[in-house]
Amino acid sequence: MSYDTPETSVDQGQPYFLYLFDNGVSQVRLASDATDLRKDPELSGEAKTWTGSPIKHENIKQTGNIEKNYVDLIFPLSDPYGRTLLSPAPQITTVTIWRGHHTDLSEQHRVIWKGRIVGTKEVGQTIRVTVESIFTSMRRPGCRARYQRTCRHALYLPGCNLNVSDFKVPATVTAVNTLALTVAAAASKEDGYYKAGVVIFNGLYGWVEKHVGNQLTLITQINGLAEAVAKSGSAAVEIAPGCDLSVKTCNAKFNNRLNFGGFPFMTDENPFSISIV
Repeated sequence: MSYDTPETSVDQGQPYFLYLFDNGVSQVRLASDATDLRKDPELSGEAKTWTGSPIKHENIKQTGNIEKNYVDLIFPLSDPYGRTLLSPAPQITTVTIWRGHHTDLSEQHRVIWKGRIVGTKEVGQTIRVTVESIFTSMRRPGCRARYQRTCRHALYLPGCNLNVSDFKVPATVTAVNTLALTVAAAASKEDGYYKAGVVIFNGLYGWVEKHVGNQLTLITQINGLAEAVAKSGSAAVEIAPGCDLSVKTCNAKFNNRLNFGGFPFMTDENPFSISIV
């Protein structure tokens, strides 16, 4: 029996879906099944464990409008992995979805979607993760760069080309008050040094909105950090400095002037409003 037999049968089809989340650093494998599955849809020669999950996705539709070629993945609001996707991530996370059948003894799988996560939000009692098609990002029209004084690149991401591992230092969080973290190591630097930087906990990233003394205020919570501090009294993290996207900071703080993505010497005058007469 092959994949096509249960796929086209009116009574033998027992479909399941495999979801691979890959951010370039780690991979998470989920299966739309009540139990874990051992499968090898990637044809690597070795079956891997796909964790049973309540994950599901909406019907996949292809349209002529490339801006609408996306699919929403749906997690329960309490799902641990789904909640990690609510926090901003420094890496692009790609998603591959395979479809298979429990009744297919040949264990063939078909890729039905591949793309990248472009948005995550809470909707009622669910978490909806929007994944746009890989072909959408390749064919989307429009400018890729802005003409501006400040750098157009996100810190530690492509374009900036800095490796966060070269700048992060170990630290300890001793208190969590909603978004405010008490981090003694942060006090060793001047106020604002870690603003727009990151706090890393168990591989999860939290972006720093404000830095004063030993207080770091995050933009969003880091999943599991508050619980870890409440349980043990402290939690080990890593912190990395931030950037205000100016050419001065880029050069003095990071020695990264060659990758600066802004145009610091652009004129204040609109060339189209200046008369040549």
